Amino acid sequence: MTVPNSSAAEAQGSRTRAYRQAPWRVQTRLLAMGLAVVLTLAATLSLFVFTGAQAAQAGLQVQTLLIERDDLLRQINGQQAELASRQSESWLSARAKELGFEPVSPQAMGFIEIPPAPVSTPVYIGPAGTLYVEPGPALSPAYRQTLLDWLVSHLGQAGSNSP
Repeated sequence: MTVPNSSAAEAQGSRTRAYRQAPWRVQTRLLAMGLAVVLTLAATLSLFVFTGAQAAQAGLQVQTLLIERDDLLRQINGQQAELASRQSESWLSARAKELGFEPVSPQAMGFIEIPPAPVSTPVYIGPAGTLYVEPGPALSPAYRQTLLDWLVSHLGQAGSNSP
């Protein structure tokens, strides 16, 4: 059994291209592929450079903040040392003499006895623990009946009123 057009398919497969592309088309294609590669490399390198620049800027900012922190810690330590020296007995006595105070013996001192303050219980200013509810019905009986109860009561009254 033969397949129609089988010889045409074999002849077409064995043929090679009958023409060549124009040289300017080949050059344009190569140039476009080369430019695509160059642009891809440039984009990748610029991404690395941009990321590196950001990292360098962040590093410099960290160094600046560390220097500021160290300066502030030195200032705090200096102020703590000054406070400690001003709380010393020698500095306080010199300052008291400078202000005109004189040392007094404990026997020359006068004391006032103050009674201890009464212990107060804390005042609770929140809402009351229980709500005050009046005994008795809060709603009118007309509003406490269901529709079925109302119908039964009115039908019962209507049945008793009829002769």
